[in-house]
Amino acid sequence: MAYATYQAAAFWTSPFVNPEIPPEKHALHWIFNTIKDGFKNETELTVLLLIIAVLVVLLYFLVPAFTQGALIQVLARKRAGQEVSIPQGITYGMTRFLQLLEYHSAIKAFSVFGLLGEASFALRNLGPELFEQFFGWFFLLAGFVGLFFTFMFTFAEYYLVIDKESVLSSMVKSSGLVVRQWHHTLFMVFLMGIIIVRIGLNLLVTLLIPVLILGPLALFANLTLAAVGAVVGAVIGAVALYFTSYFVGVFHVFATAVWTFTFLELTAAEKNDIDLHAAVTGE
Repeated sequence: MAYATYQAAAFWTSPFVNPEIPPEKHALHWIFNTIKDGFKNETELTVLLLIIAVLVVLLYFLVPAFTQGALIQVLARKRAGQEVSIPQGITYGMTRFLQLLEYHSAIKAFSVFGLLGEASFALRNLGPELFEQFFGWFFLLAGFVGLFFTFMFTFAEYYLVIDKESVLSSMVKSSGLVVRQWHHTLFMVFLMGIIIVRIGLNLLVTLLIPVLILGPLALFANLTLAAVGAVVGAVIGAVALYFTSYFVGVFHVFATAVWTFTFLELTAAEKNDIDLHAAVTGE
């Protein structure tokens, strides 16, 4: 969310979108100037905030790999009827943490959000004309390639965690499984897309109703008493952030469970497939 906010602010303050904004007001300049002024005026507080920011960035990159490994293992073992405790779940997350981190790092540059961030950086620094002339077709092609590999590597994480394959082997085996079971995989992708749209609409309505109710109150408070307006705005922001995080977390667990069970079903079906040579020869 913070990365998306920065990309939006940087794009909006770029000279090609808002040329009337002075260079010192651009997003990156503003961040550097704020840090520089903080070191001059509030050194200890600025150092503390920078340490917190570094920790948040590290958690942003490290925690998803850890939690994803634990979640896949717990769901797979629950499906098999095994009881899993919290310490065991933490252990499962640690066992395949480095492999998942390596996999996420390898595909991040070609992911949809990664390509959007890279395209946004090139667009706001080069301008629309140069971007279209030199990088337009490149990012369009890279987007199709990224979607293709994302589809082919649908089950790579599950080969990594459940079957304990290497990163390269999991990518290869995931591609093979997708090709052999393309109809099941494509149907699940389509179904998950519909579910994402439905959940997004529900989330939008859930967050929109409180905003419509509390928005006029916050505006009135802001016009009459700035302190009250700031408190009301902070409360609304905290509530919206809580509900957004809750819905996103629930959907992530649901989506991981769906793909974990699909992986187990497809791989089990392939293992139980009939060996035609053995059936013909009777061996």
